Parts: sequence; C-alpha cells; structure tokens
Amino acid sequence: MEQFGKEEETKKTSKFQWFLFVVFIPLLFTISVVLLILTFSGINVFEQGKKYASQLPFVSQWIEGTEANEKKKLQQQIVELKATIVEKEKQLTKANDALKEKEGEMDALKQEIARLKAEKEQAQQPTTTPSAEQTNASRVDVVKMYETMSPKKAAEIIPQMSDREAVDLLSQLKTDKAAAILEKMDAANAAKYTSLLAKRSNN
Repeated sequence: MEQFGKEEETKKTSKFQWFLFVVFIPLLFTISVVLLILTFSGINVFEQGKKYASQLPFVSQWIEGTEANEKKKLQQQIVELKATIVEKEKQLTKANDALKEKEGEMDALKQEIARLKAEKEQAQQPTTTPSAEQTNASRVDVVKMYETMSPKKAAEIIPQMSDREAVDLLSQLKTDKAAAILEKMDAANAAKYTSLLAKRSNN
C-alpha cells in the first residue's frame, strides 16, 4: 500500500515536470521573444493590450473604474495644491503688510531722531550777542520815537533813565527837539543834562 502511494506521488511529480519543461517554459520563452520583436518593431505592446482589453466587457469596466479613481485622486490632489497655494499667498500678503508697517515705523523714527538731533545742535550753539548794526538800528528807532513824542512827555521819561542813556539820547536828537524837552524839565534836571551834554561835546 505504501509502495502504491509512492508510485502515485512519483507519477504526479513526473507530470508536473513534463508540463513545466514541455509547455510552460517554451510558452514563456515564446511570449518573451514575441514581446521583444514587437518592441523593436515600434509597437507599444502595453498600449495595444490595454486597447484590446478595453473591448472586453468586464476588463473594460475594470479599466474605466481604475482610470476614474486615478482621475478623482488627481483632481483631489490639484484641489489640495490650489488650497495650499492660496494659503501661502495669504501668508505672503500678511508678511508684506507687516514689512511695510515696520518700514513706516522706521521712517518715522528716523525723522524723529533727525529732529531731536537738530534741536540738540541748536541748543548747544552759543547765544549770539547783537551786532553793532542791530544796536545802531535800535538806537535810531528810539531816537525817532522821541523825535515824534511831545516834549512834555519826553521830559517826564528821560529823568527815569541813567545819566549815560539820557545824554546819549539827547545828543542824538535834533537841537530844537532837545531844547524843547529840556524846557519842560524842572530846573535841576535841565541844568544837569545841559552840563553833561556840554562835557560830551568837549570830549
């Protein structure tokens, strides 16, 4: 019995070997040769296979379903990429706005620094004394004012000045105007200023 089982197993092995060496391997070799010949002939074997397979009912449905799924995935990827691009553009716009705001703040700070620097330099400059021309112009203005003033009013104001200022003013007035003012003064002041004017003339 055991020997019979071994014989059956041996027969199955022999049949498989016969199929492998006589049918399968030659068929595989033939298919490979045909594919090589078609490829060298410029025929796209896979495209042709797809074309003929699409004509079969079940195979064509499977191919169409596969293409539809691939197309749907591709469209979904495109939508996701577009959404990503839009989001990046928004972020870039925000960054540009923030940059412009910072540039405006920097410009304002530069202007403020320049203003403070100018004020500091101006504060450090020494105070200039009036020039001789400005002083002479001021004196001329005072003389003109007393020239047009009434002698009585001038006689009341001049004694309130120092002797030097009073003599300087009276010496620059016209002779008749100075005489009219002295006439309106009391005798003591009139005598004092007349004496001072005389000494100034002698010097």
